[in-house]
Amino acid sequence: MNTTNLTLMRNFSKIFVMAAAFLLFAAGSFAQMTTSGINGRVTSGEGSLPGATVILLHQPTGTQYATITDDNGYYRIQNMNVGGPYTITITFVGYQTYTTGEIYLTLGQMQKRNVTMYETASQLGEVEIVAQSRGIIDGNRTGAEQVVNAQEISKLPTLNRDIFDFARMTPQANKADGGVLSIAGMNNRYNSIMVDGTVNNDAFGLAANGQNGGQTGGTPFSMDVIEQLQIVLAPYDVRYNGFAGGGINAVTKSGTNDVKGTAYYLFRNQGLAGLTPTDDEDVEREALPESTANTYGVSVGGPLVKNKVFFFLNAEFQRDQTPNPFNFEDYVGDSDRAAITALETYVKDELKYDMGGFENNIDELTSNKIFGRIDWNINKTHKMMVRHSYTENIAYNPSSSGKYSLNFYNNGIYFPSSANTTAIELKSNWNNKSNNLALSYSAVHD
Repeated sequence: MNTTNLTLMRNFSKIFVMAAAFLLFAAGSFAQMTTSGINGRVTSGEGSLPGATVILLHQPTGTQYATITDDNGYYRIQNMNVGGPYTITITFVGYQTYTTGEIYLTLGQMQKRNVTMYETASQLGEVEIVAQSRGIIDGNRTGAEQVVNAQEISKLPTLNRDIFDFARMTPQANKADGGVLSIAGMNNRYNSIMVDGTVNNDAFGLAANGQNGGQTGGTPFSMDVIEQLQIVLAPYDVRYNGFAGGGINAVTKSGTNDVKGTAYYLFRNQGLAGLTPTDDEDVEREALPESTANTYGVSVGGPLVKNKVFFFLNAEFQRDQTPNPFNFEDYVGDSDRAAITALETYVKDELKYDMGGFENNIDELTSNKIFGRIDWNINKTHKMMVRHSYTENIAYNPSSSGKYSLNFYNNGIYFPSSANTTAIELKSNWNNKSNNLALSYSAVHD
């Protein structure tokens, strides 16, 4: 092998290693957006306590996270499941064990908990402050943000059952007609949408809501699978990137040691929308044209192996019909109703083709969503998550008739869309160090 080939091989090896390192770093960066963490300092009356054991227990699943304090008494645990409740236990030889519960963690944030421990022989009561509010300068701050948890999602009103109904809780967000969400005054195409660390942006930039399948008017996932939703504007954390407006980050639910399930049905029609609007008090308001919106679904989660393997499943189905009202009296064309009806009858009888009528043509949306997730506590160091989601949105939008034109029902746009997304996440913690590897694959037919 000559010197030139040897040099090329060495250069190629360096490039390959650098590229692999970059990909792993990028994957870890995105994956950090799916977890939370806790940090703080353990001290005694004489100063820091290096080597103290810190254990956090996620009560719903029995998942444990453990570390030891460093030389200055500091501890930090990342890659933790969001929510809670957690129980924290801190032990050190010769000191009273410290335990407290009801700790809840927020997506993308590190919670600070400083603890003061006392010697076993001491009779002093617990007068230490174990949690504190953030100071003006705090490394745990991530910038302006809004977090919405599962309890708030279930209680807050929503018409469209999409994340934008909840993103509006951010003062800098504005939702316009058509589902367009502007954050910080930017065009909706400058937002970034992440689900479990997976990019969920509309690749073509044509959908008003910026999501896969958005051109149909459907949503890519059910709100019933969302554990927490985070909206960030100008985060200090470099792991949040790829947007100039706002970053919308969601994590999905996982199963627990208790088998839990929900079944739901949502219905809306013209009777719930009132009467025709008017600014003239002398004009009699009329009932709106008939419309229906039906959404029904079921979720179930539980353990496959207690404290070890968990599952969560969801299926949701949506059937919407929205009218395009048309009053023939407003039509100013040359043909009268009898002539139009005669044409429709002739085409149907002689040509064997049904044009479908021209009055009150209805927009139809059919949406089917399937979601499944498996969580595996491999050991105290490694935790793995695997999930798959399938979404099918089919929209049919017939051209509506107007003052100068008549359109039959079959003159419309049929828009099918489907998406399959698979994501795998491996979270690892070694004492005060952590690593997060995420892989995902999406197949979108839009």
